[in-house]
Amino acid sequence: MVYTAIDTFYLTDKQLKNTPSRKDGIDEATEMTLRRYGCDLIQESGNLLNVPQQVMGTGQVLFHRFYCKQSFSSFNVKRVAASCIWLASKLEENIRTLRRIVYIFHIMECRRENLPLEHLDTSSKKYLELEADLKRCELQVLKEMGYICHVELPHKLMVAYLEVLEAPHQMIQEAWNIANDSLRTALCVHLKSYVVACGVIYTAARRCYVPLPENPPWWELFDANKKEVDEVCRVLNHIYSLPKACYIPVCKEDGSFTMCRSLDSRSQPLAKEGTSSGDPLMLDDANTRKVEAEAVLKSKEHVTDEKERKRESHNSKKDRFRKGKGARWLSRGIDKK
Repeated sequence: MVYTAIDTFYLTDKQLKNTPSRKDGIDEATEMTLRRYGCDLIQESGNLLNVPQQVMGTGQVLFHRFYCKQSFSSFNVKRVAASCIWLASKLEENIRTLRRIVYIFHIMECRRENLPLEHLDTSSKKYLELEADLKRCELQVLKEMGYICHVELPHKLMVAYLEVLEAPHQMIQEAWNIANDSLRTALCVHLKSYVVACGVIYTAARRCYVPLPENPPWWELFDANKKEVDEVCRVLNHIYSLPKACYIPVCKEDGSFTMCRSLDSRSQPLAKEGTSSGDPLMLDDANTRKVEAEAVLKSKEHVTDEKERKRESHNSKKDRFRKGKGARWLSRGIDKK
C-alpha cells in the first residue's frame, strides 16, 4: 500500500469519539449539528459566489479537517467556514476576493438571523478588523494541516464507477446529489474517497431501484468491502432524517460573524483605555488597524476635496466663457460647436 500525506487526515472510530470538541464538553449531536451548519454555510456561499462544486467540496473537507484538530468552543464556526471557502477558491484556482466573501457571509447572517441588512463600510474599523481576523483564521487552518491541503473528493471516482456499471442518467444525477450531501458529514475524514463513492452509488441505486451485480459484488471491483459501504449508507440515511442544521452558541466568542472578537483576543482580557495591559503584539496590531482606518478615511476626504476643486474650476471656466467669447458669439448669432 502506498502511503501519502493525506492519510494523516483519516481518523479511527475512537479518534472521532474523542475530538477536541468532545474534550471541551460538547456532545456528539451538537458537534455534528455544527459540522452540518458550517458546511451549509460553505455550500450556500459557494452558490452565491458562483464557484464550481469542486471549490465548495474542497472548502467543506478543509472545514472538517480543521475541527478534527480544534474545538468548536475555541473557534467561531462562521468565520472558519468563510476562511475555508476563501482558501478553497485559491487552491482550486477559482479565486474570489476576501471583500466579496465578507459581504456574502454578512448578508447570509442577516437573512438567517432575521436581522436588518446593514451596509458594511469597507473603510470602517469593524470591516478592517474582520478582514484581518479572517486572514489570521486562514493561517490557523493552514497551520493545523501542516500546509498540506490536498483534497480527494468522491465525485470523480463515483462518475468513473458509474460509467463502468453503465448506470442510467437518473441514477447518475441522484448519486451526484448524494455525494454533495456526504460532504456535510465526517465521512471525508473517516473513510477514503473510493469507499465513500461506493457507498454513494449503493444508496443511489436503492433510491432509483436500479439493480447492480452482487455475484460477485460490484464494490469489490473498486477495492471496497461491505462493512465500509454499509457504514457510508448508515451515515447518509441518518443525515436525511435530521432537520435543517441551526447555529448553536458554544464558542467562547460572540456568535456573530461581523461582531465577534478577533482570534488573537479570545484568550486575552480586553485592555482599558489609557493602560498598557494586555499582549503588546495585540496592542500593536490594534494600533496598526487604527492607523490603516484613519489613512483610508483621509484618502477618501482627499478624493472628495479634489473632486470639489475640479467642479469649482470647471464652473469658473464656464462663467468666464459666458462673459467673454461666449457672449460675443451669441450676440453675433454664431452657433457654438
